[in-house]
Amino acid sequence: MRGRIVLGVSGGIAAYKSVEILRLLEKRGCGVRVIMTRHATEFVNPRTFAVLSGFPVQVSQWDSPTMPGVDHVELSHWADLLLVAPATANVAVKMATGIADDALSTYALAHRRRVLVAPAMNTVMWRQPAVQEALSKLSSRGAVIVTPESGELACGDTGQGRLAPVEEIAHRALSMLPPRGPLAGLRILVTAGPTREPVDGVRVLTNRSSGRMGVALAQAAADLGASVDLLHGPLGVALPLGVRPHGVETAREMEEVLAKLSAGADAAFLVAAVADFRPVAPIAGKLDRREGGLAIELEPVPDLAAGLGARTPRPYLAVFAAEDGANRDRALEKMGAKGADAVVLNDISAPGVGMEAVENEVWILSAGGIDHHVPRAGKDEVARQILLVLSGELLAHRPGR
Repeated sequence: MRGRIVLGVSGGIAAYKSVEILRLLEKRGCGVRVIMTRHATEFVNPRTFAVLSGFPVQVSQWDSPTMPGVDHVELSHWADLLLVAPATANVAVKMATGIADDALSTYALAHRRRVLVAPAMNTVMWRQPAVQEALSKLSSRGAVIVTPESGELACGDTGQGRLAPVEEIAHRALSMLPPRGPLAGLRILVTAGPTREPVDGVRVLTNRSSGRMGVALAQAAADLGASVDLLHGPLGVALPLGVRPHGVETAREMEEVLAKLSAGADAAFLVAAVADFRPVAPIAGKLDRREGGLAIELEPVPDLAAGLGARTPRPYLAVFAAEDGANRDRALEKMGAKGADAVVLNDISAPGVGMEAVENEVWILSAGGIDHHVPRAGKDEVARQILLVLSGELLAHRPGR
C-alpha cells in the first residue's frame, strides 16, 4: 500500500470533487477512509465514497453499530495523512480552535501525523480575518494549505475560493506520505519526452516522442516508494502524481538540469528522446518562405547518457535503446559505450509499440547479468516490471550498501 489517508469531506458544493480525489489516490495505491460532515451528505451520498473506497463512511460518532465511539482514536493509529478537501470556513476555523463537535472535527483532534487542508468557499468568506487567521494557525502547526483558485464560483461570484485542481491536491497528498514499497529510500531521476531545438523564432526540430514511457516509469517509481525527479521536455501526456517535475525545452537545458539532479540521485533512467542534432545558429525572428530555399547547418548534440556514465561517482544508470528490430547485441553495445549499468531495448519497428503508442514490449539487459523479457503490455505495467526486475541492482548500488 502506498499510504493510508483519512479524507475529510465538509459541506460545500466542491464536495463532489472529493470523489475524484479519492479515485486518484486509490489509483496510486493508497488506502482511503472517508469521514463526512452531515452537511457534506447533502451534496454527495456517503454510499458513493463507500463503494469507491471499500470502507464504510463515517458521518456520526454514534449511529453506526460497527463503529465504536472511540473509533477516531483507533483510526488515528492507522492513518499517515489527514486530507480535508473541501475544507469549508466552518471546518477550518473549528480545526484551528480545537472544537470537536462532529465526527470530522473530533478526528482532526485525534490525528497524529501530517495534515493537508484544501479550502473551498465563497470569496467573501475566504477573505474574512477569522478564516485567514485560522489557516495561518493551522500552517504554523505544520498543516499544509492548498490555496484555492480564483475564478467564477458556484454562487455566481467571481474571486478566490474555488477548490484547487484535484490533480494538484492528490499530488500534494502523495508527496506527504511516508515512503513505502520495494524502492523506499531511493531517489530516482527519470528523463522523458522529446527536446525542441529552435530553427527560428517559431520553428523547431523535434521528434515524435510523447514522453509516455518516461512518465509511466516516473509514476511507477513513485508508486513503489521512491522519491522521484522527472526531467522532461514538452510532453504529450499528463504529468504523473507524487513526483517533482522539472520542465525544459532544449537539449542544452536538459543537459544543465541533468547535471544538477543526477548529483543527488541513486539511480537515473534516461528515457528522453534527446535531439541528435541542433541548428548551429538559430535565426532571430521568423523565416519567410518567399525568400526561397534555405540551408541550415546542424551540429551534433552531446551524448547526455555517455556524459553521465563517465562521471565518478554517478548514480546507477539505465538507458533506453529504441532499435529497428530486437537487436540485443546492438543494445548491449550501446550500454557499454555509454558506461551504463542496464539497457532497456524496445523494437520501434513493431506495430503498436514504442513511440506514441500506449503499449510497449521490452528486453531488460544489465551488466550484472539480468536478461529479462517483458511481453507486450500497457506502458504503465511495463514500467513497473522494469523497476521490479532492476530493484535488486538499484538497492545494491545505493551508497552505504
